[in-house]
Amino acid sequence: MEYFLSIIYIVIDTICIVFFFDAFANRRWNNLSFWVVAFAFILIFGCGLFFNQAFFDNDPIIKIIFVISTTFIMGVILYCRISILQILLLSVIEYLLTYALSFGIGMLFSSVYGINGNTFLSERIPFIIYSIFYYISEVFSVLLFRKLMLRRRPQQKILQLASPQMLLYFLFPCASFIMLIALLYLASGKSINEFFIFVCCVSIFVANIAIIFLLEQLELTIQNKAHLLSLSQQLQFQAKSMESARLLYESQQKKVHDFRSHINVLSRLSKEQNYTELQNYLALISSQQSDRLLLVNTCHPILNALFNTKASEAESYGIDICFNVNDLSKIPFDAVDMVVLLSNLIDNAIEACQKYQGERIIQITALSDKAFLFSIRNTTLPVKIFNNTIATTKSTPEMHGFGLSNIKYILDKYNGDYTMFYENGWFQFTGELPFTVL
Repeated sequence: MEYFLSIIYIVIDTICIVFFFDAFANRRWNNLSFWVVAFAFILIFGCGLFFNQAFFDNDPIIKIIFVISTTFIMGVILYCRISILQILLLSVIEYLLTYALSFGIGMLFSSVYGINGNTFLSERIPFIIYSIFYYISEVFSVLLFRKLMLRRRPQQKILQLASPQMLLYFLFPCASFIMLIALLYLASGKSINEFFIFVCCVSIFVANIAIIFLLEQLELTIQNKAHLLSLSQQLQFQAKSMESARLLYESQQKKVHDFRSHINVLSRLSKEQNYTELQNYLALISSQQSDRLLLVNTCHPILNALFNTKASEAESYGIDICFNVNDLSKIPFDAVDMVVLLSNLIDNAIEACQKYQGERIIQITALSDKAFLFSIRNTTLPVKIFNNTIATTKSTPEMHGFGLSNIKYILDKYNGDYTMFYENGWFQFTGELPFTVL
């Protein structure tokens, strides 16, 4: 009975190892060959554990080394497109996780029965109940972990870690193993010398230093992710601006074509000296020409393109837009930064006006003197401003809400200042970029 249960336990442990590796790597084979090799390792695990019990009185240190070594070899043979160091790290972590689960559940059951650990292991019925509960918990945990990890990464994306990262990650299982050995010695009643206690303290200290470093790396990764999402938002805007510019260009081309046709008609009427028809035709085309080809002129070609495309876009939504500008040709700032800064503000104003049921108005001020002063004021629904931030209301917030971050980044870049507020159905953002810092 004891050997039969041991075989079942080894089979379950091996299957759990396979599922654990599945969460991080790709199988070398996806057919029966994979499970044939896995079954061979079940036999190796069984023979190794029997050998340890027969010749080394089930020494815990030898058991740990054998299990991790066999798990490592199993991972190398069964899985591909993952480095050997990563397989070794996963083998160590898998053993530590299962040991922690086993130790925790064992302590829980021994406390419930009111006996110590050694006595608990010698009692057959309590130990069988513990084993059933532990292996059910192990299988459930590893299957849940595998499902969550596979959902988070594409099927073909493999765990890749740089060598310095691998060294840092190995500090945690190494420190854990040292503490595990200390616990095993204490549980067996053996004494621990002062040098070993010193090694434990150093291991814990180094592992905590590594935690601090990895937390810093994690914060940097989060910042880089936010920056990438910000760049994605900028690319979306640029694609939108290019489409608006294309539509404006096509509209201008149509106006040029119509202008040539009008000139030809006027020229023909003039040659025929049909002045009455000429005057009537002039009055007709004057009444039809209600819009100007260039709505705003700042003497800055890039800002002209930006303002005019945004004005055309706003008018297409039935939004009244007006400008108060002067000569911006001498502003010393990077044109790309100015486009990102102003386009985000105008896009936000257009989006807010689209949702507004009352009179839709956008007022844009861009003035250059001793500094670049800009302001965008628009009618809108009530806006909640908290800590100089407006939360996005879009369905995918992780891909939005970076417009204001881009604006603040550019203002900080040029030591600029800004203020924004909502009052009586109007939202206004005002900023100033000084020339003196450049």
